[in-house]
Amino acid sequence: MKRQLYTNQILPEKIKAVVLEEPKKLSLKQIPMWPLLDYNDDELILIKVHSCGLCGSDLRYYLGENPWGQHTLGQFIENPPNIVLGHEFAGEVVGVINPKYKNMLGKRVAPICSKVCEKCDMCMNEMDHLCPNTIHIGHGQGWGDRDYFPGAYAEYVPAWANTAFEISNNLSFDKASMMDLLAVGCHVSRKGNIKKDMPVLIIGSGPVGNSIVQISKILGAGKVLVIDQSEISLDLSKNVGADLTLNNKDLDFKKILEIININTSNTLPFSVFDTVGTSETFELGTKLLAKSGTYVNIAIHDQEMKFNPLTIASEKIITSSCNFELNDYVDTLKWLEEGKINVDGWLHTISLNDVISIFPKLLSNNKNNFFKVNIIP
Repeated sequence: MKRQLYTNQILPEKIKAVVLEEPKKLSLKQIPMWPLLDYNDDELILIKVHSCGLCGSDLRYYLGENPWGQHTLGQFIENPPNIVLGHEFAGEVVGVINPKYKNMLGKRVAPICSKVCEKCDMCMNEMDHLCPNTIHIGHGQGWGDRDYFPGAYAEYVPAWANTAFEISNNLSFDKASMMDLLAVGCHVSRKGNIKKDMPVLIIGSGPVGNSIVQISKILGAGKVLVIDQSEISLDLSKNVGADLTLNNKDLDFKKILEIININTSNTLPFSVFDTVGTSETFELGTKLLAKSGTYVNIAIHDQEMKFNPLTIASEKIITSSCNFELNDYVDTLKWLEEGKINVDGWLHTISLNDVISIFPKLLSNNKNNFFKVNIIP
């Protein structure tokens, strides 16, 4: 039986997209509509993008890094040319290949941006978020040789039917497009072994850090402490329940420790989440970590760092976090729908036409008021 694409509207032959042609070179152009039938995967569906987040990892891809390879595989993978970035997205289903998914046409969805192989050692041992054969939207990973690699900095993008979760009419596309990073925050929080009523420290309170503030509370943490040098980020953390927000720009370790002890009755944080990932934040986080506590690095960089084995005395755990598991996504979407997670005040909205000019602004040392950028195609 001949395969075909079932649609509920007339689809264009070409779509507008922002293409990363090579490091530091973005172009806004018309590209061919994604050839869903050529990908040889009947689970694929076509999404009309209504909102797409600009992730910090997109900036790293722009600079020539491959953060997925660094975080998941622990190695550098060279990026192919012509990646359409964008993996945080929500939209409307407008095309399906498998007839059994025709009922999805017109549905509002928040899709997971990747698909695992289900055959490797990681997948077979319930660690599929570490699958080395993952196919990624917005990363260029796993698609083989392509003229353009699918991403959501575009008017349309592919996704997979079984992991495109329907959202209620009460949840806006803008908020739903934050699901990827919120699920990352959920996975990170669970990696931190949060203990009931024990203090939590978050170093760096950007969008992922903000999500950890909120999910730590949901998971039963005690005092949630946040360190950052951005007043905008600190204010947003305070708005969602952080018990202490501390600008450490002019503070030495002794003063930071003193302030934390005052706010926690001399109980050091049992879970420390480092969203910055520098040698300075590693030293700060591990020094402030309680006995048998867990330090989680969420921003893996290819760099040499000094390490003293005394850092892990008293059964301290030093680990990293990458991606998320399916249950993280499902739980997080439930919390977002219920209003337990709040992203109000996060978003600075731009169009596809603005993407090329905003990347240098986000990478400059000049302060800006952008906490989280989202793109409306």
